[in-house]
Amino acid sequence: MSNINFATRRDILTHGLGLVGVGSVLPNFLIRSALAGPQAESDQRVVVILQLDGGNDSLNTVIPYGHKEYHEYRKEATRIPEQEIIKLDEELGFHPNLTGWKELLDEGLMATVHGVGYPNPNFSHFESTNIWMMGDTRGRKLPYGWVGRACDAGFPNNPDPKLAVAVGPNNGAALALRGAQHAGILVDQPESFGYGGAENDQQAAAYRKLNEAGAQTAAGELEWVTRTAITANSAADEISQLGKAYKPKVEYPDTPYARNLRAIAGLITGGLSTRIYWTTRSGRLEFDTHSNQRPKHDNLLKELDGALSAFFRDLKQQGQADRVLLFTISEFGRTAKENGNKGTDHAAGAAQFLFGPGVKAGFHGKHPGLGSDELLATGSSLKFATDFRSVYATVLEKWLGIPSEPVLGQQWPLVDCIA
Repeated sequence: MSNINFATRRDILTHGLGLVGVGSVLPNFLIRSALAGPQAESDQRVVVILQLDGGNDSLNTVIPYGHKEYHEYRKEATRIPEQEIIKLDEELGFHPNLTGWKELLDEGLMATVHGVGYPNPNFSHFESTNIWMMGDTRGRKLPYGWVGRACDAGFPNNPDPKLAVAVGPNNGAALALRGAQHAGILVDQPESFGYGGAENDQQAAAYRKLNEAGAQTAAGELEWVTRTAITANSAADEISQLGKAYKPKVEYPDTPYARNLRAIAGLITGGLSTRIYWTTRSGRLEFDTHSNQRPKHDNLLKELDGALSAFFRDLKQQGQADRVLLFTISEFGRTAKENGNKGTDHAAGAAQFLFGPGVKAGFHGKHPGLGSDELLATGSSLKFATDFRSVYATVLEKWLGIPSEPVLGQQWPLVDCIA
């Protein structure tokens, strides 16, 4: 056994390399023996996780206009006038900017899960985001994220680093995608993807050890690191080429969400072997609408509507829609009552949304209700009705065919929202 202090798989996954970075700093001895990366199977199912960073106001997304309390709690500054609401039934309706979502719902391509959250909610953006990224209320106390654990459980001994790919800003993706065997890849812009250098001294030292060790490294460690690094290097070229070559079948809006989803559509259509994609907008807490909420939130929903509509129309014309499920996450919801700054504050339960041909269209779970006896002790926070880990478990088991218990620590009740 070599006594060289080598950058092992543990170094790579737990001491700063995180999501696999590739390109110019890859050791020459690895590049010389480059391997071809795996390709997606034609019917391989894909999940896209769309983060609504900052805490989306789901009460102004799916509006409970049939509840008298909505009109009492939401003053003119945040209330959507009833005549503008896209009514879905006698109780609920969409925000007027969600015309595309209404079309997706009518086509059987959208589902809503009411009141998603977790016990004893943490209302810090950063701590609650950590909880959602890790899939556990212990947050960053765990070594690996829920997506990384899912890849480890679902694809053991598979060296493919492209199983999980985050497209766009890294706002928690590094935590979510990190696993014991799979580190994941973070791509800002697919057409220019590549590793440009270490971000800190710890990363640089690990890569330097890898470059210096060469063939003297213990065989088992060298095999794992070689497979991971080489297929990651191959992934850089593959992702870049797919990003440059993609020709969408529809026109996407020129917005951050649309650009990211267009990129993901190109990678899916191009046959990338990725099973779980992650994307967000800019990582700047856009949905944190404490003041002057209406203009900002209205524009965000308009952007989401255009991006998701284009994404699924494009996938359908590319012949890829049937294998794609997209669902939203947001670290918490907003208060039922408007605050004094024409906005809303952090609250517990919030609706989350699923899109794609595999969903059971409509509403699922128990609506938390807006009555005074139905809110939390704060007097304005919706109670959660469905644990977010039940949504994760449902996606893992019913869409990806991955056992959820080893990923989430226990068997959570499934939500009947996926066919």
